[in-house]
Amino acid sequence: MGIVYALISVLLTSAAQLAMGYAMSSLPPVSEYGAFASALWPVHLPTTLLLAGLGGYLASMFVCYLALHRLALSKAYALLSLSYVLVWLASLLLPGLEGVFSWQSLAGVLTITAGVWVIFLPGRSQQG
Repeated sequence: MGIVYALISVLLTSAAQLAMGYAMSSLPPVSEYGAFASALWPVHLPTTLLLAGLGGYLASMFVCYLALHRLALSKAYALLSLSYVLVWLASLLLPGLEGVFSWQSLAGVLTITAGVWVIFLPGRSQQG
């Protein structure tokens, strides 16, 4: 069940990152406090996505807490790194996120994926 919780946390974190990324690219810079604050009201899509992203992060932390009680820390955090892979893929595929493909990014994503795969390989038993 720990793996299931960790994967749910990955999905929540990824969705939260995507929602907040879209929201922050649509809202004025936070450094312009007045413009940023006034853009939050009335509530519209970027505001909703910003709040949903923050809520998604909170929910992700709760689910991650559940995962850590059922799964070794080394395995849980390896799975959580899959969020980088999902966000990268989604930024390339979903409109409005303006992801840019590069071979260097692909190499990084493949390295993360290979690392998770290696961590989850069944161990060999030692016979004396």
